[in-house]
Amino acid sequence: MDMVAASGSQLIIALVIGLLFLIFLIMKTKVHAFLALIIGAVTIGLIAGLDTVKIADAISAGFGGTLGSIGIIIGFGVMMGEIFQMSGAAKRMAHTFLKLFGKGREEVALGITGFLVSIPIFCDSGFVILSPIMKALSRQTRKSVVSLGVALAAGLVITHSLVPPTPGPLGVAGTFGVDVGNFILLGICISIPMAIVCILYARWLGKRIYQIPSEDGETWERPDSIGGGGAHSRM
Repeated sequence: MDMVAASGSQLIIALVIGLLFLIFLIMKTKVHAFLALIIGAVTIGLIAGLDTVKIADAISAGFGGTLGSIGIIIGFGVMMGEIFQMSGAAKRMAHTFLKLFGKGREEVALGITGFLVSIPIFCDSGFVILSPIMKALSRQTRKSVVSLGVALAAGLVITHSLVPPTPGPLGVAGTFGVDVGNFILLGICISIPMAIVCILYARWLGKRIYQIPSEDGETWERPDSIGGGGAHSRM
């Protein structure tokens, strides 16, 4: 029992250190994310007391098993995302929702756009595609870019994290043997109330941090009130 408890404690310590090291490599260095994952996995194995052969076998088996169960879906998901991105469908969707919801509900329109766009497209790519619309909308409506940006980013991140075919949720489904169809339905059911709360938070935050992007994109206007003259400051 003591040996089992000690082994379990060692595995937990190894996992925590490995994850912290992985986060450090991704956020603070220029190491590629895939290489950082391999280094993190090796670090966990070494701290856990495995020899190098077993570490290599475990990484190979884990990677191969996950890729075998979800690799085809990821491939088609990436293809669909590229088509969605290159065709301009994301921008068209944003404009459609803006017309549908009307003036005064721009946060809702951008939040729903991000919610749908991020299912086939990576959330960072979606934000790059849609951020010009967000900034232009902020200048036209005089709504805080903070409010619009938070709503858009929240919609993107929520479905990117919870709804396949993005790789993260698919990886979870493959690891735990969860049916992908059920995972999609459950992820959407969980994502909807989260998106509603985030949109409400975005509207609340925009009233307290009021900033409008300038035409050149180099400065921010910070008027005292909506429609005011405002001062300029460097980003």
